[in-house]
Amino acid sequence: MNAPNQSRPLAEVAQKPHGLGATDVSVDMFSAQGFALAQRIATAFASSNAVPAQFRSTIIKRERRGEDYVDVEVPNPSAVGNGLVALEVAQAVRMSVTAVMQNADVIEGKLRWSGKFVIAAINASGRFHPLRFDIVNKGMIKATYKEKGAYNKQQRRYDMTEHEVEIENLVCVAWTIPRSIALPANVQTLAQARNVQLPIIESAPVSMKMAVEEGWYAKPGSKWQTEMKYLMLQYRAGSFFGNIHAPDIVMGMGHTTEEAVDTIDVTQQPDGSYAVDVESLRRSNISPAAQRAEQAQQTAASTEQPDPASEVHQQGAEHGETTSPDGQSAAPAQTVAKSEPLPEAKIAERLNAASNSDELNAAIALIADVPDPDAEERLTAIAVSLRQKFERTARRARGAAPSVE
Repeated sequence: MNAPNQSRPLAEVAQKPHGLGATDVSVDMFSAQGFALAQRIATAFASSNAVPAQFRSTIIKRERRGEDYVDVEVPNPSAVGNGLVALEVAQAVRMSVTAVMQNADVIEGKLRWSGKFVIAAINASGRFHPLRFDIVNKGMIKATYKEKGAYNKQQRRYDMTEHEVEIENLVCVAWTIPRSIALPANVQTLAQARNVQLPIIESAPVSMKMAVEEGWYAKPGSKWQTEMKYLMLQYRAGSFFGNIHAPDIVMGMGHTTEEAVDTIDVTQQPDGSYAVDVESLRRSNISPAAQRAEQAQQTAASTEQPDPASEVHQQGAEHGETTSPDGQSAAPAQTVAKSEPLPEAKIAERLNAASNSDELNAAIALIADVPDPDAEERLTAIAVSLRQKFERTARRARGAAPSVE
């Protein structure tokens, strides 16, 4: 007999990460076992050549040997430390470690997100419509930049030489509107959005003049000097937008759609603790297949209850006849068609495919219709084994949960 529904402390029913058992250790920078696991993970990443150089155990360094320069593999003592930083950042922003390593650059001791990652995080947040970019050509201008020259021994610093360059002054702005406001189909540019007076959210303008003056243009191998300057303008404008209008999203503080859905109702108790209705929580997480099976069982149970008016009809049907409403004997009753039971292999497949107790109970209900006693015994053995497995998993989960006084 099922126990009555009652509220239980939230800590007892808190869901654990999939695959996490009572004896497993998770990454924790402030526990001995968790920090040791973090070091092992960072060391494993350091041995891969599919991560950026700052996270690898060895890096390629160009050295001069005689009159030639050769590439030499040298140890990277910062690899494990950088990997630990990436692990902690991945936990903070709720991302995979690989994604953090691939999209973050170590610049002056800080992890800096790539412009592509910032744009992706903003578009996936659901707070805004996807970012749009407005690029305007304001004509040719002359801009100056400073470049490092020869080393001055007297002043103990490099001499800076000033250069002037003539460029097209392209100006890019990243803009969008809140997701709660519909974007008209005929609005494609920033000027059109301003004409219809939409609540525009835009970044600080990024221009080629800014790229020259900030030193981005003159760096060796700079993409700002090629036709990729349009892409570089959009990446930089997207980064500016994220830093000003969505820093919480970029830093992992914003809630995603999945997190908003993954909530439960709790009730505050007189002692100040919180409890949750286990039955409502179970029903909210039950799979569609288990819901259909449970509804079928309830329907079958309601039809099995005897009806006094139908008992006489059933007794007459046993003798091959039915009774009409006026009490006279009617024609012989026709046998009601009954669905054939599933074969043993199909029921075994459903038993083994069950991922929780509800789905297992739905599959167990099919065993009663099996006509072969030997097949029924084999299926029952499978069901008992699976039920014991789910019970052991539940006990381990309860043992891992913190005790509540």
